[in-house]
Amino acid sequence: MSNLLTIDEVSEKIRLKRSTIYKLICMKKIPYLKLGSRVLFDPDRLDEWVQEHNVEPINER
Repeated sequence: MSNLLTIDEVSEKIRLKRSTIYKLICMKKIPYLKLGSRVLFDPDRLDEWVQEHNVEPINER
């Protein structure tokens, strides 16, 4: 397992506000780990999650 990321690091990495990340956590829409009172993120799972939300353009010819 890679080094786990904090909310601040995730915010910087995927360019979302901390408040948005907290909302995603509350709605269980983003993969995270709960270790004691800490919320951490596996960078590999986070990358997969971002790729799953990639929208491909429509090729209109």
